[in-house]
Amino acid sequence: MAFRDVIRSFIVSDLMGGGAGEPPKDSDLLIEEGIIDSFGIMALLGFLEEKFAIHISGDELLPENFASIESISSLVDRKTELRTEA
Repeated sequence: MAFRDVIRSFIVSDLMGGGAGEPPKDSDLLIEEGIIDSFGIMALLGFLEEKFAIHISGDELLPENFASIESISSLVDRKTELRTEA
C-alpha cells in the first residue's frame, strides 16, 4: 500500500471518525478545508512516526508539509529515503 493510501486511511478512520462523506483527495487542503485541526495534526504526527519509523523534527512542522495528503506523503517519502541511505 502506498504512503498516500495509508495516510488517507488514517485520516478517514481516525481523524474523520470513519468518514461518512467522501475521503479527501490527495490535493485537498486538509487544515484550510476543516478536514483536520491542530489536534489532528498532532495525532497524525504520532501516527506517521510510529507507522513509518521516522522522526519528524520541529523544523519540519511547517504548514506546507501537512497541507495535503500529497505533501504529507512527500515528507514521509523523503524521511524514509534518508533512513535507507544512512
